[in-house]
Amino acid sequence: MYTILLVDDEDEVRRSIKELTPWNDYGFSVIGEASNGMEALDFVEETLPDVIITDIRMPYLDGIGFIEAVRKNISSSVDVIILSGYDEFTFAQTAMRLNVAEYVLKPVSVESMCEILKRTRARLDEDRAKVSDSSKLNAFYKNAIEVYKEKFLVSLITPTRRQDAIFIEEKAKEYGVPLKGNLFAVAIIDLPSETLSSVAVAEIIEEATERDEEIIPFLYENQVVLIFSSTMQKEFSSLFSRQINRVLTMLQSRIIHYFSKAYYIGLGEIVTETTSLPESYRSAIEALNYTQIYPEQHIISISDVETIEHDHSEMVGDQKTELVMAIKFGNQEDTKKAVHEFFKGLTETPNIQNTVINVLSIISEICSSYGKNVATLLDDEDLFLSLSHANSLSRSEALMTKLALRTNESASGARESSHIQFVENAKRIIKENYSNPLFGLDQVSEEISVSPPYFSTTFKKETGTSFVQYLTNVRLEKAKELLKNTDSKTYEIAEKTGFSEPNYFSFIFRKNIGMSPSQYRAMHR
Repeated sequence: MYTILLVDDEDEVRRSIKELTPWNDYGFSVIGEASNGMEALDFVEETLPDVIITDIRMPYLDGIGFIEAVRKNISSSVDVIILSGYDEFTFAQTAMRLNVAEYVLKPVSVESMCEILKRTRARLDEDRAKVSDSSKLNAFYKNAIEVYKEKFLVSLITPTRRQDAIFIEEKAKEYGVPLKGNLFAVAIIDLPSETLSSVAVAEIIEEATERDEEIIPFLYENQVVLIFSSTMQKEFSSLFSRQINRVLTMLQSRIIHYFSKAYYIGLGEIVTETTSLPESYRSAIEALNYTQIYPEQHIISISDVETIEHDHSEMVGDQKTELVMAIKFGNQEDTKKAVHEFFKGLTETPNIQNTVINVLSIISEICSSYGKNVATLLDDEDLFLSLSHANSLSRSEALMTKLALRTNESASGARESSHIQFVENAKRIIKENYSNPLFGLDQVSEEISVSPPYFSTTFKKETGTSFVQYLTNVRLEKAKELLKNTDSKTYEIAEKTGFSEPNYFSFIFRKNIGMSPSQYRAMHR
């Protein structure tokens, strides 16, 4: 089922189109409506519909401006259909430039809408069929990646020996890889296991980034790896990070367009040398690990989450990571299983004792990070006495499980407090900046030091309200206060509450409050 957003400032037009068109018969569902471009833009940012049906002449942000914003900042692949009452060559010409699929004159009959849906369904099906054409995919796989260039790109993120910057620069020039700049970062798109699907995603990503020399995509171990570079100086790292997140959001929209689902994307740390790309790659892998904890976050940056220190000893590499993740972010069942993995298969007493020491060390380290002492986890029991009694496999595992579960409880409480603090900080920043008409998602995300996608998803999850709606509510509450207690003009109140356009302020006020600002003032005087 493909999704559609209807955008038209005439309520009756939207209503008749929505109610009279047999959407389901053609494989579509209307997931939203908007009465102007600004409102529609917020909706597209959060839902990424497959198709947008929009009018041109609308208040606050017209259809052309809306489509331009979508194409530039959100999605270059969403199918756009214009229903317009204006048969003007300039509009049609602009629509072609913006890759609009159809330009249809109003009024539109039910029969015409059905024909439009047939053509639209055919286009969307064709797009998705492209990625299942095995012969084309195999040809792409054989011809797109030259062997030596591929080896070089892989060596940038997983070097078998330390390479210096001069060697990398020379090889990049030799293979035609545009790898210049002051800032670098690695992102990873985690792919399905089917080889052809992996190649299909890689093809889509390569097509989307082929004109941007600051992005280098390639396939590696069933992942699409993207190396980002920028000529910006180190002090502009946060701006570089925001630019990367916008690109990743655009790429995600293309993936959804062709595959009808989102894939997980991890973004590593920003580094200042090409020789440090392996560190960025490793942290991107780590960011992907967090998608198991935050499954609603399809794009996650390592800077958004707490970094886990990995133990590189041969004895407990992966097992330590699993235990740390389970205690810090999992539930009690996850924690029990992670502890059991340490003791599974042990029979000899020296091995059991060594395992107890290793697990206890991990638990103690986590406790310290939350300001607790591992010795106090057992309440009135003496930890060292309990350790002396743990003289068998079952007793040792039981004691370590008990300690791990107690630590998990502390971590859960800290995590909940962290989320509360996250939301409270966001609300404070919004209240301090709501009067600035330029204040938005980028600004609040930068102040909290997380990426916009992470902030947006987390804020909505914790508050039940999108950031845009919450900001609007704050502005409207202040506007109501000013309407009741001052004699300021409507345009003055609009300016004071962060609405740069008085007419848009009146529209939003009426839509949310149910009456105009002047009516509200009269009712409270």
